[in-house]
Amino acid sequence: MRKRRWRAPTARPGELLMRWGRLPGGEPDMCFAWGAGCDNRDSRLLHYKIACQTPDLRSEPLFSKMLPSLLEQLEARGYDLTTFRLSICKKRPEGAQ
Repeated sequence: MRKRRWRAPTARPGELLMRWGRLPGGEPDMCFAWGAGCDNRDSRLLHYKIACQTPDLRSEPLFSKMLPSLLEQLEARGYDLTTFRLSICKKRPEGAQ
C-alpha cells in the first residue's frame, strides 16, 4: 500500500473548502481553505458547525457536558474522515456572467 502525501488545501476564488490535509509543519488533520472573495470568518463558521463539540443544553449543571461534533459522530460510525470533502462556492452577483 502506498503512503499518501497530504498537502494543504487551496481554494479557488469564491470557494470555501474543507478536506483532509496537512498544514506546513503539522500533522494530517481536517483543513479549511478559502479563496478570494471569502474570508476566515466563513471558514470559522464552517468549522464551528461541523468540527466543534457543542454544549448539551439539557445537562445539569448547564453546559457541564459537551456533545460530539459531526466529524466525531461520523468517525464513531465507521466513516473514513480522510475521504471527507466539502466545497461550496459563493453565488454570482445578479447580471454577472
